[in-house]
Amino acid sequence: MTELHSIRDFLRFALSEFGRHPIELGHGTDSLWDEALALVFGAVSLPPDGDARLLDAVLTHDERQTVLELIKRRVNERIPVPYLTKKAWYAGLPFVVDERVLIPRSPIFELIEAEFRPWFRAPLDRPVRFLDLCTGSGCLGITLALSVAESTGVLADLEAGACEIARENVEFHQVGDRVEVIQSDGFDELFDERFDLIICNPPYVDAEEMAELPPEYKKEPAVALASGEDGLDLVRRLLGQAADWLSDEGIMILEVGNTWGLLDRELIARTGEPVQWCQFEFGGHGVCVLSKRELNALYSAF
Repeated sequence: MTELHSIRDFLRFALSEFGRHPIELGHGTDSLWDEALALVFGAVSLPPDGDARLLDAVLTHDERQTVLELIKRRVNERIPVPYLTKKAWYAGLPFVVDERVLIPRSPIFELIEAEFRPWFRAPLDRPVRFLDLCTGSGCLGITLALSVAESTGVLADLEAGACEIARENVEFHQVGDRVEVIQSDGFDELFDERFDLIICNPPYVDAEEMAELPPEYKKEPAVALASGEDGLDLVRRLLGQAADWLSDEGIMILEVGNTWGLLDRELIARTGEPVQWCQFEFGGHGVCVLSKRELNALYSAF
């Protein structure tokens, strides 16, 4: 450790260690360089943007020990960086995370940034009432609340631990006057009301894919990933209830990842109409948009 002093030194060392050991990316980074930035900068509580003005900053003795320990755990235990640093960056915003919640990576932030065009008039001329179902860390709902002024919403999750993390993030981002966190199994514990927008990133990984997940992904809570043999057990239940919770002009944004093909075939078979699947500039897939009319047409099927 005596030969490593600056942030630049530790970035080089981290890259070398990543090159010597097999690691899987995908929890906020897609290159070893970005992974090293996220780990080293995150370990000393800096944003992982690689600010060149900080590269030659000398770390304290305690900071050097911390960074070395996290590098060691990353390659030996295959723990994703956000779980090591206890922070994930999503849509340019920091969120507290730990092993009780998925690490934020949904492409839905692009729809939030676009103010849900073309489904809502843009720029939005009114606040919206939203529900972030299966919220996990709360990243989607909080990003929405910060992006659309005066909007209010509910963050709901089955797991008590996830709700605790979501409340931490609500408090950190100071949206507690507009956003409420409720522990709920789907819609079951929610108040009887109507939402303009339901965002839902539920468990959707099928049994075969779960068995083949890399070690990093197996560190995430299985309850937030797995959903039966074909991955759609929970999705089908939620689709059968969602219309009752939407306003007449409301929409549901649903993420189902790699199970999108199966769901697409099921929905078309039931309604005879094409499904609106979103395209994303920065990557990601498996997100569809459903109106209340479409959900009502599906109600008897699920």
